[in-house]
Amino acid sequence: MISSSFDDKSCNTEDFVAALSLAANGVAVVTTNGASGKSGLTVSSMVSVCAEPALMLACVNTSNEFCKMADANQVFALNLLAEDQQDVSNTFAGFGDNPEIDRFTKGEWTTATTGSPILTNALVSLDCALVESREHGTHRVYIGRVLDVSSRKTAPLVYSQRSYVKLA
Repeated sequence: MISSSFDDKSCNTEDFVAALSLAANGVAVVTTNGASGKSGLTVSSMVSVCAEPALMLACVNTSNEFCKMADANQVFALNLLAEDQQDVSNTFAGFGDNPEIDRFTKGEWTTATTGSPILTNALVSLDCALVESREHGTHRVYIGRVLDVSSRKTAPLVYSQRSYVKLA
């Protein structure tokens, strides 16, 4: 970790969260599967790191069961959602009538190289081998080397100002 003269300083948490809620983000379901079990959740904090080698980054709250499973399984997949997949996003975010249901009953799923669940009609699916997992504050940062990629041309699911928005 880099140290600086600003180590004791940070902006107000509520102001930070409110300001970033104004940004438009793609929505993804991050999944893992292996000896430690299968898990998945909705995230909007994911981004490519670089193209050579192909690396992706995702952030997950440390309180989520996904963290222990992904760290043990050493694999994860990012399924970037299409605009018609709000129901998948909501299910994996734990919204709905029964948040205890098997989330993987929503949508059609398959696997690729790592065995992590891949949503067959996602906008983009990226199957990753875990390269690094590190805790920062309330979240774990996952960096994965992309082993397989699939995509389809359609509009993405976009989230901004705490709701889904359509691109013009």
